[in-house]
Amino acid sequence: MVELDKDQEKAFVNEMMEANELKGASKKRLIKFLGNKYDWDKHKVQFRLNRAMVAERYAASH
Repeated sequence: MVELDKDQEKAFVNEMMEANELKGASKKRLIKFLGNKYDWDKHKVQFRLNRAMVAERYAASH
């Protein structure tokens, strides 16, 4: 299991936020949760983040 310090976590979250053009504390918490769950693997977190965003948009439209 990969352990990151607070500065590395913050840098990872900020990088993912910028790459996906996201804003807001809830998205930061989601990325941090996904990072912890998937051992900070960028590709796994990106895939799950995309799935979460699609599900969120679908739920909002119905």
